[in-house]
Amino acid sequence: MAKFIFTPWKHHSDLLAVRSQFYPDPDYDGPDMRAQACNTVGAWKLRGTLPHPVEATALLTDAILHDDARENSVFSIRATYAAAFCRFVTGLVDSKLYAGQRKTMFGRALELGLPASFVELRHEATHRELPSLTVLRNSTQRSLEWLWGFYWGRVDVVSVVVSETGAAAGGVFPSGSSLEGEYDVNEALRRSLKGILEQATAVIEGGETDGAEPPRKRRKGVQTRLSGAAEQVVSVLKGGTEGSRVFAEVLLRDGVLVPRGRKLGDSIKETIINWDPLLIMIAEGHSAFLTTLTETMVEELAFTRSSDPKKDAYCEGVYTWLDHVLRSTQWESLRRTISTSYVVAVCEESSNYWTSLLKKSVGSLKITPSPENSTRQSSAGESTSDIDEDLKMLSKHGWGAADTWDTRQPIETA
Repeated sequence: MAKFIFTPWKHHSDLLAVRSQFYPDPDYDGPDMRAQACNTVGAWKLRGTLPHPVEATALLTDAILHDDARENSVFSIRATYAAAFCRFVTGLVDSKLYAGQRKTMFGRALELGLPASFVELRHEATHRELPSLTVLRNSTQRSLEWLWGFYWGRVDVVSVVVSETGAAAGGVFPSGSSLEGEYDVNEALRRSLKGILEQATAVIEGGETDGAEPPRKRRKGVQTRLSGAAEQVVSVLKGGTEGSRVFAEVLLRDGVLVPRGRKLGDSIKETIINWDPLLIMIAEGHSAFLTTLTETMVEELAFTRSSDPKKDAYCEGVYTWLDHVLRSTQWESLRRTISTSYVVAVCEESSNYWTSLLKKSVGSLKITPSPENSTRQSSAGESTSDIDEDLKMLSKHGWGAADTWDTRQPIETA
């Protein structure tokens, strides 16, 4: 006998309609319907069970709609963003909300494919200073993109599966309509990226070069072909919300950056020399790629399934690559997109031989964080643009900044 799951919407078309309001088509030029979508979700929540991704989308979108310094103070805007973001992350990774085996938040995020930097930022917003407005805006947008790939992009497939299984009307769906094992939205993306990498491998190994060409002309030809491959990869990564994560996994787990069959202690210097130019070009074309690549590398070391990570050749190769990215001059101008605080947090959460080495290595680095990716842009957690925005708001009400201020002097009152 089939089990049924009751939904707060009556027809599946209602859910699709709300999705189109949250995520309108690129060529849509009508009125902004996001506020109406938030109201609809609010009404659904009163009816009972509501999928967390739907509620989280409404909360994050509502925070964006309240981002108006003419109506709200900068502090309240930051607080609204932080509350929506924290609820989004907590609802997904808090092990106390789920029955069964207890796992760390980072472990749960890894299972779901949620960027682990979201967990670190959630911890920052909950237990320390509120992140800057720039960071919160960027993280909210990334969260909505992730929710599309995790949930909203699949509701069409749910509709097809439900119609084929003969779901009853009135908003109830058979439990067998789960997408698990039936559809992988990233499979086509993975195949596309593998195809590009195969072409790049042929170029790197000299399969597409003419041995009769002079060395200088041959090197120029290789550079041109790699540049074309990088442009293809960047185009694919920008076209999908999970592109960077899938590409990082293909690079690491399919023997591209860490050759299959390598033994402990084997040098991968030649592999690094061969693949560095292509990876740097991709990182220059899509800044989110380096952030995701380093996150994935750290996770591979922290959450390895090896019983003895110290003697694991794959872990050694991943650590060598990560150390190269963090220390080499070739990556120096791009390293500002890396969150070292996140790297340290993961190393502390899952300590083993390689993460202990990595934590020591990161501790000796001096990396200037990117304004859009760092969660610690000043001692107060605010960027210069946020401070300037606060001062502009205060000046409208007659306040001004003093040239000097001595905190030891009492404030005079009339």
